[in-house]
Amino acid sequence: MVAPLILAMVYILPPFQAPDEAAHFYRAVQISHGQFRPAIAPPTYRQGAGGSVDTAAYQLVDRYCGMPNWNCARQDRPTLAALAAGSPPGPLQTVSFSNTVVYLPIAHVVPAVGIAIARAAGLNPLAWLYAGRVAAALFAIAMSWLALRLLRDHSASALVFAVAALPMVSSISPTLCADSGVVSCSLLLFALCATLLEGSPFGWQLGLALVVAVFYASAAKLAYLPLALLPLGCAISGRRSRTVVITTALVALCAIGTTLLWSSAIREYVFPISQDLKVDPEGQLVYIRGHPIAFALTIGKSMIVQAPFAAITLIGRKLSDLRVLLPWAVVAMSAVTLAAGAITSGSRRVRLPLHLFAFVIVAGCAAATFLFLYVQNSAVGSTRVEAYQGRYLIPLLPFLAFVVPPVRPLESIRVAARSWVGFGGTLATISVALFLAVRTWG
Repeated sequence: MVAPLILAMVYILPPFQAPDEAAHFYRAVQISHGQFRPAIAPPTYRQGAGGSVDTAAYQLVDRYCGMPNWNCARQDRPTLAALAAGSPPGPLQTVSFSNTVVYLPIAHVVPAVGIAIARAAGLNPLAWLYAGRVAAALFAIAMSWLALRLLRDHSASALVFAVAALPMVSSISPTLCADSGVVSCSLLLFALCATLLEGSPFGWQLGLALVVAVFYASAAKLAYLPLALLPLGCAISGRRSRTVVITTALVALCAIGTTLLWSSAIREYVFPISQDLKVDPEGQLVYIRGHPIAFALTIGKSMIVQAPFAAITLIGRKLSDLRVLLPWAVVAMSAVTLAAGAITSGSRRVRLPLHLFAFVIVAGCAAATFLFLYVQNSAVGSTRVEAYQGRYLIPLLPFLAFVVPPVRPLESIRVAARSWVGFGGTLATISVALFLAVRTWG
């Protein structure tokens, strides 16, 4: 029931209505041409990094969003005739999209394939956008389904479904946002970790799935890189064979090495993504090195103070480029659904060392998301982290199953909780699809 609704939202959401989708569109278009490295773009409000995209694609974004493409107020949907219209190949121009160009290319390769197919068919840039959305939605659905298939009756399968059915997740899965692939592959990565821990057969097919999941869920965005170590920890804790342990170690090393090499190659292209001219990443790093205690207190305070807001935005109170407010009833239902999945997700197979290891990994990744926003979006020496969104924590949610201990009194309600998660998650997705169709249609 959820999958067709996710695909329907490919069209329900107007162009560029997902967070930063215009910038993700630029990056996917660039990759569809076989170009991966950033380039210095002409300054708009400040100099930034970007890459070569079709002039027609730039003009499309400009019509819907204006400059510098951060907020796209236009919310009309194209007709089928407009999507089917042809478009001759045009020249390329260098455009700035510094907040997405620095991601590992794998984060946008799936929608880039859809865009390349649409361009080869002679369609126009508007059709490229929707072809990329369809590709991203199919990939997200496939990875989420595979995660649930692997987990079957595992205690954490309800948590995985609850995460996949969050309003924020169901609204970004059918878009070009890198979070579409990152979140769905984080679900798959957790399922593979659980498989390693449980002792189930782990053949070459699952090994290939592990490579995809690790590179998407951990290497695509630097803040999640520590997640690459969790399969190794689960293989060791599950007392798997030497071959399996070595395989997980090699996959982790490859992901970490690739990320570090990419980071070194693009270091000169990392620019601030904020329009606030007080933001100066190099100056912020100097401040952090000179005031480590004040920096640590700022990160800690921000994590505590922003926790309620982060929880609400994690679930999806603000959708469609963060301007459409979802009814509180749907938010509350999704919160209860997520809580039901989380509190019953603990497993007795998770021993104390793995509990502690997973806690360190999850907490470290959460702190890293605050760190990067502090460097790239906050004024030098600021006493708070600016522009933080709860969706940055969604890829970490499945791994709470390794952190939450099994609670005996809750085991008796596990079946009822699973039933509620299935019902609540499906109803939430139906509600989101209907609400967005009615709210933004026009």
